Amino acid sequence: MAKPVPLASVSHAPLLMVVDGDVGGVGKSTLATLIAMCCALVDVELDVFELDEQGKLARFLGNDNVVSLHGAILNADADGERDLVPVFAPLHRALIAMSTTKRSALLEVGGALTGVWNSFIREADLEEDLVAVAIPLVVFLVLIASEESARQVLGQIKELRRTLPSAKLVIVRNERDGCPATEAKELPADLRKALEQALKLYPSIRMPRLRLKSRRIYEKLGLPPSAIIAWHRDHYREAIARTGRPLLEAKRLVKDIAAWSESVRAELVGLLPFLGGNDRDE
Repeated sequence: MAKPVPLASVSHAPLLMVVDGDVGGVGKSTLATLIAMCCALVDVELDVFELDEQGKLARFLGNDNVVSLHGAILNADADGERDLVPVFAPLHRALIAMSTTKRSALLEVGGALTGVWNSFIREADLEEDLVAVAIPLVVFLVLIASEESARQVLGQIKELRRTLPSAKLVIVRNERDGCPATEAKELPADLRKALEQALKLYPSIRMPRLRLKSRRIYEKLGLPPSAIIAWHRDHYREAIARTGRPLLEAKRLVKDIAAWSESVRAELVGLLPFLGGNDRDE
């Protein structure tokens, strides 16, 4: 597929970015971590929120750098209704203040919690707030090569077109289990056609496959790519100590992570040029 085309009207911060994909384990935390890393590299001030009780994003970025929205244990109130306002209040306050603070925000929606996020969008009429404060919203919908993931992404596209018509939707083709576009031929005909149409209609970026051995070590470490990449500085002594692997394996891990994260960064910069230090407001 062609390189990502920059999103019109989303060429500078501040903005709200959401990483979604209702199927668990599709790479949402990984993508959110890489987005945060890109922002840090060009000094984009970013507030990070996590709608996920597992706290995976907080482990990658540090607990002090991530605000947890406790949606997974959302209980009914005395009237038997779920009150979404307290859950999303920190995110909403950050959104409303963006035009003043000039800070962007990033939200990761954990697996099986897309329904909670969608309920808040409708209840709060989030579209009205986005328009009122003139803050762009980019939603990254993470897609892997599976029927379940394809159905979820297509369903969420349909939902967001109704509730957040101003949002810019981006399909993230995570190639961890194969290329979602190529593997689409194995899907039922109606689903394959709908997915192919969505991939033509909406911009997409590619998350290349990380070597399986390196991916397993990376996921076990629970560290951001930038920390792992930095291990080359002392000729991989830290990498050897942290992984318990010999030099050649430790070195391969660091180089794999560096090449993989740079590929994703290039895709993100192609979509949002300010993440490369271009088109930033003075």
